[in-house]
Amino acid sequence: MTAGMSGLRDVWRGGVATWECDEMGHMNTRFYVARCLEAVAMLFGLAGLPRLFAPTSETTLSVSTMHIRFLREARAGTSMHISAGFTAIGGDTAEIVAMMFDSASGDCAATFRLGLGHVAIADRASRRWPEAFAMRIMADLLETPKLALPRSVGELASLTTASGQRAQEFGLPVLGQGAVLQPSCDPFGRMQPHVFVAAMADSVRNIITPLRELCANHSDRGGPHFGAAALEFLIRLDDMPANGDCWEVRSGLARTDSRTMNIVNWMLDPVSCRAFGSMEVVAICFDLETRKLIPIAPAAQAELAGWIVPNLAL
Repeated sequence: MTAGMSGLRDVWRGGVATWECDEMGHMNTRFYVARCLEAVAMLFGLAGLPRLFAPTSETTLSVSTMHIRFLREARAGTSMHISAGFTAIGGDTAEIVAMMFDSASGDCAATFRLGLGHVAIADRASRRWPEAFAMRIMADLLETPKLALPRSVGELASLTTASGQRAQEFGLPVLGQGAVLQPSCDPFGRMQPHVFVAAMADSVRNIITPLRELCANHSDRGGPHFGAAALEFLIRLDDMPANGDCWEVRSGLARTDSRTMNIVNWMLDPVSCRAFGSMEVVAICFDLETRKLIPIAPAAQAELAGWIVPNLAL
């Protein structure tokens, strides 16, 4: 493996398959997260802790927070690679930054910042990093590249525990429902983070679609060319659902301007109302022909104001 941008290390290399692309013609967000998690496993392996996701491992990694920026499209057939490094290390926690590049052009397609915990498989209790591993990482910490910092959402450090009660107090509608089946789980029976993102994205479609149509009605660029895309995610994972658990997603519009819409989502246990996690999505209207952002017209912004739930931001 080679050293990458700003001391980052190459930890994943591959490409975009046609079946990984959605109706907008580019790689679906769930596969960005899946590839990032492969890169995380490689990063830890090269740093001295291999096979943390293996069924025989005594400990594993628990993802607590994710901030993702989608900077450029990744379309079918594109060769991609990920470079990553550690930005912080605690007694049983770590923070990493990863950057996904178009291997041909060298352009950065996405950035990822993850907060991770080191936990025991048996009881999910925190476990301290091996001393030699922590010392090695401490001596080689990186500064987060400016490109990976938030633009339209808050900071990871500001995220608080997701609250199912808070989601219900806002009266948010249920936009997605489902159950966790074994193929969606990691070797330890918990929903995988990229499956969480997939469930959220599929649910958010039920609010994105009417909002997109509203914007299209006030635009001179409507019809089949009018699509939507995500620019940024801010995610908190508190207690991932286990194999057999049911879930529901409640969502609402938090804010909008002439370019973006911020949509806040909670995944809850429909029986106990316990929150599994939350995700803020920054979405845009997207021209499927020119592959560029479509501004939100003033008339559309005025109508969108009626959809906004006050004080909804994470």
